[in-house]
Amino acid sequence: MEKSWKEAIKRVLAESEIPLRYTEISEQILSRGYYETDGATPAATVNAQLTSSIKHDGEKSPFMRVSKGIFTLKNPPAAI
Repeated sequence: MEKSWKEAIKRVLAESEIPLRYTEISEQILSRGYYETDGATPAATVNAQLTSSIKHDGEKSPFMRVSKGIFTLKNPPAAI
């Protein structure tokens, strides 16, 4: 299990070949057991984590918004 939402988000996006909607990211985090939460709105938390990282970390953020509510990693891992 990952240590933070941010790490779990990165893991899900790294495993996806396409950009994902934040609701899909949160569903995959929880269904794969990457992070556990008792929170009532994990999708909202994921969206806030992504938005905050992009806003506050700027160029250093690992995330990129491709359209409203849809995100990807800036530097996806190379395909094997």
